[in-house]
Amino acid sequence: MIGNGCISWDAHSCVPLLASYRLETLHRHRDAGFDYVSINVGMDANPTSQIIEVIASFREQIEQIPNIRFADTLSDVRSAGAHGQLAVGFDLEGAVPLAGDPKNVELFHELGVRQMHFAYNRRNEVAGGCYEPDAPLTKLGLEVLLACEEVGVIVDCSHLNERSALAICDAAEKPTVFSHSNVRALNNNLRNVTDEMIAACAATDGVIGVTGLSNFTPGKRAEADAMVEVIDYLCERVDIRHVGVGLDYVYDVELDELPEDCDPAYWWPLEHGYGEDFYKCSKFTPPEAAVQLRECLKSRGYADVEVDGIMGQNFYRVAEACWQT
Repeated sequence: MIGNGCISWDAHSCVPLLASYRLETLHRHRDAGFDYVSINVGMDANPTSQIIEVIASFREQIEQIPNIRFADTLSDVRSAGAHGQLAVGFDLEGAVPLAGDPKNVELFHELGVRQMHFAYNRRNEVAGGCYEPDAPLTKLGLEVLLACEEVGVIVDCSHLNERSALAICDAAEKPTVFSHSNVRALNNNLRNVTDEMIAACAATDGVIGVTGLSNFTPGKRAEADAMVEVIDYLCERVDIRHVGVGLDYVYDVELDELPEDCDPAYWWPLEHGYGEDFYKCSKFTPPEAAVQLRECLKSRGYADVEVDGIMGQNFYRVAEACWQT
């Protein structure tokens, strides 16, 4: 927590989806000044059994690691910030683990999931991923949306196509987010958001989290100043309260193993700029870049209160609206 009591919030970063992975590495987020980070515990490509094993291991570890605590509530986040700790939450990248039952949103919420995508890059029975532009939000998807809003899970439209994302924003009663998505006008990858998606998210009082992943930044630069270019673009089109940070940093990326029978070219298509080893050849803006990001924003003329909003308070506001049911 910075001196004025504002929360620094990374809306999405990743660790290897292995129950054996040690979460002490997250101290890097804490040492970089973050009070909260949401980490991925599973994607549409992962078997639910693996996701449950990962959640069980990560919850147990968080209870034991000094200066890291789990973020069951916003009170946990505030307390962590006040005591120099890092609060950690979980997110799901896709709704396949729900097994077609919106009631399972509540189950995953009880396990610690506080943020959920509806699809990861490809279509599923809930919504359409970004690399299948015509796939719609389904009736089941609307039921999942209602379930998320009822139990306190933030609805995350990253990795969705425009059609599904706009439908979700139109139907939502609470703020929606793009936790880690950049701007398509500055990098034409379909993972990035259009001006229409930006406006729709802002209309829900949501937040777009700017990512430092090279695949999606201007000039494919994994640098703080490239992230600021995206922030500038967003702030020219919507109020600054709708802009945040979702680094999408991947710890120990070389350890991240895909499930058996997973075809990486399906989830991360070569024609959309991924390598033979999917995102392992990408470059990532690390959590340590947070200080430089703040400095870049101030040098561009952003006021301290605006920088605090971008670096965390805006996402904290969304969590206030969504987590507390």
